[in-house]
Amino acid sequence: MRRPVHARPDLGQLEVFLKVAETGSFAAAARLLGISQPAVSQSISKLEEIYGADLFTRRRGMPVSLTQIGRAILPKAKLVLFLVDAQIRRATTIAQSLAGTLTIGFTCHLGHGILGSGLADFRAEHPDIDMRFVESSASDLYRQLNERLIDIMFAPFLPDLSSSSSEQEGLWEEPLFAVLPLDHPMASKESMQWEDISALTILLQAHEGDMSPYRALAAHMANRHFDSSMHDVSSASLLDMVYMGLGATIVCASTANIRDDLAFRPIADNEAKCSIEALWRRDDRNPLRHRLLAFMRSHAVGR
Repeated sequence: MRRPVHARPDLGQLEVFLKVAETGSFAAAARLLGISQPAVSQSISKLEEIYGADLFTRRRGMPVSLTQIGRAILPKAKLVLFLVDAQIRRATTIAQSLAGTLTIGFTCHLGHGILGSGLADFRAEHPDIDMRFVESSASDLYRQLNERLIDIMFAPFLPDLSSSSSEQEGLWEEPLFAVLPLDHPMASKESMQWEDISALTILLQAHEGDMSPYRALAAHMANRHFDSSMHDVSSASLLDMVYMGLGATIVCASTANIRDDLAFRPIADNEAKCSIEALWRRDDRNPLRHRLLAFMRSHAVGR
């Protein structure tokens, strides 16, 4: 057996009710709402039919006052309208790219430099945007991007992926540093050359296919042969391995000097830089991603 559908007040009726309660006058409520006094009376009458009782005590020549049931309804009516207004404001800010959720991926340690300061400034300017961060290897971030788990990723040493389903843009360049144990003979140098690097065992992250930084470093070294050792570990673990004396590694400036138990030496040769690139899906239409990317472009130019 179907239950009877009970009549419910609409938002307009509740707003009229609140204005009458606030002003103590049907006429004053009508003026504030920009409607006629009969329209106010009609809304209150419909509410009283729904609740089955008078909401106001009416005396000729006197302000109207809430009845007991009217006083019981008042706080709930205020709450309903507050929640609706808040929901509308939230929806409006999302539509205007001022609020919502943005999931950002970046490789280990990249948050120490320009990216970190840019994200902090972006957060300060857009407090209603919920930024969620994912730190992982470039290949894993690329997988998550294609699976739509993240909206945008930032990483160095990326191959050309512009022919795939992604858009790619270099935002800024950072100098490259060699990382050595403090007791390594070359740690006494103020800076290093690619020729020095070629004499070292270079520890690198093992990534899938073209996502390995090996090719990018080989291009920097004019394809000079160098001994590389690939490891399925994080960038932070590579630094631990350098500390253990297992070899050296190459990092960008964001990572330089984050530890005082290692020697970070700038590579002084020409073009000893890496591009920090942004990658996002070509079919992505997230307005918040557009807003962040535009912000990071201007932030990088200002650094």
